[in-house]
Formats: sequence, C-alpha cells, structure tokens
Amino acid sequence: MLSLQPIVETATPEFSQAWQLYEEAFPPEEQRSFAQQQSLLANAAYQFFIIRHQEEFAGLLGVWQLPESTFLEHFAVVTTLRGKGIGAGALQLLVKEKRQPIVLEVEPPLTEIAKRRISFYERLGFHLNDFEYRQPPYAAAKPWVKLQLMTYPEKVVTPDLEMIKAQLYKQVYGQAV
Repeated sequence: MLSLQPIVETATPEFSQAWQLYEEAFPPEEQRSFAQQQSLLANAAYQFFIIRHQEEFAGLLGVWQLPESTFLEHFAVVTTLRGKGIGAGALQLLVKEKRQPIVLEVEPPLTEIAKRRISFYERLGFHLNDFEYRQPPYAAAKPWVKLQLMTYPEKVVTPDLEMIKAQLYKQVYGQAV
C-alpha cells in the first residue's frame, strides 16, 4: 500500500530519512539549506510529504499550493525502489488529492537521465513546455539553473506560463517579478 504522509517538523526519524534522500537526489544548486527547509515547514502554502510503501520510507515530495496550480518542487524515490511503480503511484495520489493543474521543473532533455525523467512524467500525463525558464538561486552563492516546466493535465500557452513563472519566482523563490 502506498501513502503520502505530511511532515511538519524536522526533529523526526522520517524527516531525517527524507533529508538524506533529498541531499543525495538533487544537485547542490537545486537544494535548499536545512535551515531554509526547516523554516519552510511553517509556511501554510508548502507541504513536505514522505512517500510510504508497505509502511516503509520510499521517497519524498515537496509541494507548493499556488493560486491556480500545485507546484511540485522536489520529488524523489529511494534508489532501490525506483522502477517499481512507487513514483508513478505517488504522483497519481498527488494528482487525485490536489485536483488542479500541477507544475514541475525538469532539466532540459540534453542527457539520457533527463530524457528518461521527462518520459516518466509524460507517461503520467505531463507535458513538456517549450518555454524559456530559469530556476532562481536558493541562496546568494548559488547559480540560476536552466530548467523547463512540465504541466499536468495539459500544455499551457505562453501567457499562462508567464503567470506561473511569476508566481513561482515570487512565492517559491522569493524573487521580485
């Protein structure tokens, strides 16, 4: 059985497992610091979930509630459990729970890993949007990261993507638009 369990504080074994996976799964430029993550847990627009499969820790989801969509900021499954339908199941649970469009960032399809990741999301109904997008830095010393946006259940038109980008920059990254 698969479930999503919200985590509201960092002083738990579940958060420790999730944080270890987070640090392994994402490059440093795509990570928040522990202190940033800790303070983020108090933000009503943000939810940090652990994925449980058969009562065991299986992954994590970092999710933002934006005015007209849900933004999946971070998503990772434990390496030994990848390819077993857990990630797909977790995303299906998220789609069912949120009942609104979902947006996420992916690396451009320039490497085999990035292409496989995009294909995974496409099989679940997400669409890669051909749109200029850069992820703002999480800290002053970190770079802007060239990424692309994927959306569910449909591809969106440029004016809508501009609105989504503005919401992400302001609410998620704290950048002036």
